[in-house]
Amino acid sequence: MTITIKELTNHSYIDHELSVTLDSSEAFEGPEKLLEIWFYPDPCAIPDRTKTLRSIPVTTWTNILKLVKCEVLSIKSTECIDAFLLSESSLFVYDHKITMKTCGTTTTLFCLEELFNQVMTQLQWDCAEGDKFNPYKVFYSRRSFMFPSKQRSIHRNWNDEVDYLNKFFVHGKSYTVGRNDQGKHWNLYVTNTNKKFTEKNHVECEEENNYEYDNDETIEILMTGLDPKCADQFVCNREVKSATSSIDENDNEADDEGHLLGYNMTKKTGLDKVYHEAKKSSFHHDAFAFSPCGYSSNMIIDEKYYYTLHVTPEKGWSYASFESNVPINTISEQKQDNVDVMEKILNVFKPREFCLTFFSKDVLNSRSFQRLMGNIEVGALYTKHDRIVYDLDDYQLLYLRFEMETKDDSKI
Repeated sequence: MTITIKELTNHSYIDHELSVTLDSSEAFEGPEKLLEIWFYPDPCAIPDRTKTLRSIPVTTWTNILKLVKCEVLSIKSTECIDAFLLSESSLFVYDHKITMKTCGTTTTLFCLEELFNQVMTQLQWDCAEGDKFNPYKVFYSRRSFMFPSKQRSIHRNWNDEVDYLNKFFVHGKSYTVGRNDQGKHWNLYVTNTNKKFTEKNHVECEEENNYEYDNDETIEILMTGLDPKCADQFVCNREVKSATSSIDENDNEADDEGHLLGYNMTKKTGLDKVYHEAKKSSFHHDAFAFSPCGYSSNMIIDEKYYYTLHVTPEKGWSYASFESNVPINTISEQKQDNVDVMEKILNVFKPREFCLTFFSKDVLNSRSFQRLMGNIEVGALYTKHDRIVYDLDDYQLLYLRFEMETKDDSKI
């Protein structure tokens, strides 16, 4: 069977040269820095709907990402979202918000000044409050690094990151969640919700985009010590093509084996079947297999929700992450919740240790939150070590951490 790259991923942009030459041999730090900025509560709150974050040219985003020390591999665009697959993880751009997730020694926070400069000059959005910025909401988080001394500048130390963020934003608060003395904690910085942005016209927004802004939920699963056999699924040899498919040699994208092998990894591991209803919904994905090892993917459901995975499979610092804003109570007629999603992800990677974070704006009506809060059992081998809940302005955060009860250190 002959397959073209466009048939696999239908990119709206792809950097063929980077796709061919990108090498992950020096990759070592899997845990990502996650920056999410809501400029407005929803698209309908934007003053001029002809000027949104998605109006900013790709060249501008490329220049912003250069400050982060990463590059754009490819972009998958739908009606509501531009999903950037990066040399180091992902960027998701909606009309009213962005989510940037970068791993390795990226300098994520160093993009802030240029980002806000472009937003104010190109879109004429008023984000300033005095000499700082006060958008609708800002989140910044990361798991404790495995090799903090190898990070660049302020990213070596959480307190330095917080000080830097406080130079930009008003009403920010920082949290160290979990057991700090064991180096297995998780850090969070979040600003208060800016109430000057009136949360109105939600019915109109839901009619236009069918996006549930009132019940925003995000789950993240951060895994370390992957089972060696599971990690091996994300090691590839680009010289060996798929036994069941080949690339059309007449396709001008035929040299892009990284995306083809990423597609095959997604299918082989079943990572395209995390959600029961994805097959019945509009479903797109963009995946890439790094050489000699590693994997990144962006999946889009119903044109507007994403889930993303990133894998650093090297023995000694193996790591994988899963993040999703899919409102599972809405899309699943089979009563699926995020406990089921978590079990599917763990079955792919079988990590020795993992932590889970879950943000929700409507915990009383969140089946996932209620089940995760309960005494769930995650297989016979995992023991829960932390369950922590925070009230964060208009969100509630649940943090869980599990460890596998084994004395076999070879899986670390």
